[in-house]
Amino acid sequence: MRPLIFLPLWFISFCSVAQSHYNDDRVKVLFWNVENLFDTEDDSLTNDDEFVPYSMRGWNYERYEQKLFSIYKTIVAVGGWQVPDVVALAEVENHRVLEDLLEKTPLFRAGYNIIHRDSEDRRGIDLAVLYRPSVLTVTDTSFLNIRFPERPQSRTRDILHLKFKMEKETSFDLFVNHWPSRYGGGRSSEDKRIYVAEVLKTTLNNIYTQDSLVNCVVLGDFNDLPEDASLLNLVTAKPRLKLLTADSFQGTHKHQGVWSHFDQIWVSESLMHEGKLSVASSSIFHPEWILKHDKSFGGLKPRRTYEGYRYQGGFSDHLPVYLELSKNLQLANKRIN
Repeated sequence: MRPLIFLPLWFISFCSVAQSHYNDDRVKVLFWNVENLFDTEDDSLTNDDEFVPYSMRGWNYERYEQKLFSIYKTIVAVGGWQVPDVVALAEVENHRVLEDLLEKTPLFRAGYNIIHRDSEDRRGIDLAVLYRPSVLTVTDTSFLNIRFPERPQSRTRDILHLKFKMEKETSFDLFVNHWPSRYGGGRSSEDKRIYVAEVLKTTLNNIYTQDSLVNCVVLGDFNDLPEDASLLNLVTAKPRLKLLTADSFQGTHKHQGVWSHFDQIWVSESLMHEGKLSVASSSIFHPEWILKHDKSFGGLKPRRTYEGYRYQGGFSDHLPVYLELSKNLQLANKRIN
């Protein structure tokens, strides 16, 4: 028997509402960098050697299964009485781990569909989206491939762009990001993130040119802070973007005692005003059970799967972020009628 990490109320509520949409006027969108969701098999095309049974990490099926259940439990807990309608994930190895997440845990009750494509990232970590087709329809899917002109051999994750449509002519565009890491130093890799920001900005500008009333949600692990050059450039895009979640907790990632807001949610100004669709709430998910005491620097830090090569059986080195979009059904009905 696996010990539940939090109260069974979450599981009970999940089982009771997963087959139906509990709150028809809200759409909940979650983003989480789940930190190295790898299966246990060696992929000869990627650098995944750390996450196989004979590696120094000793990654095995039992630990993989525990990781799946930790992700499932967190997704359900974020949803509370209503499972998230959209779950965007970073650092998933392949389509198989997503299928396992939905088939080997009680998440099969939620009826999620999977959107994923293998990226050119050398470690084989990708972005993916789970969504509930009973609530949302995907009308368009695209993966923005990133190629650095000055570093042609360098590879990173795609940007995943989805167009979602709901009933009553309500829609929004979702952009899921996992920008190049700061490995080796933030300054030495800054030009990569600035370039990715420019690619995203150009795409946003093109969409805005076609529809100035477009609703956009831009989220992900940007590996930069809101005040860094990459994001300062991005916010000059049209439609104008507003930052959410940054003041709801100390940060989403902690390194050597310093919290950082690397995981962010930005929305177009159209979603900040009362309309057919608008932001109802947003936050960083930080319950006690997803955190642990930071023995080296004090305070709390995310409860990780590994610390170095020491297995901890935790969740991730990042905290999830989420927002709720509210549908104004009266305005939507009035528009149609």
